[in-house]
Amino acid sequence: MNWDILKTQYLQANRATQLDSLALNLTRIQLLAKSGTDESVAQHLVRESQFFIEWAVPSIDLDSDIAFATELVDLQRLLSRWKLSWSELWGSESQRQEIARLAQQWCVRLRRVA
Repeated sequence: MNWDILKTQYLQANRATQLDSLALNLTRIQLLAKSGTDESVAQHLVRESQFFIEWAVPSIDLDSDIAFATELVDLQRLLSRWKLSWSELWGSESQRQEIARLAQQWCVRLRRVA
């Protein structure tokens, strides 16, 4: 994966498209977690989503959009917790289902503000 090319393309998109990309990743994570398949793909989507947030936050106007920026930081923290404990989480059916549930919740939240 060439992260520089992806970053350039991501930053050229408008905010709604950026949020749609992040929401789509979360939907994919949700589906993979529910099925327990393609662990490495799901793990990659977590990392890619972290990059999407990292790239989007600097363009947010903190004077008018602090609540939205705070939500993205909260999502970034969740993704980081997943990343740090990935093997343990993915190996547990109940933890995978929790990942699926949380990914779906965040997807809904992002689509509301997109």
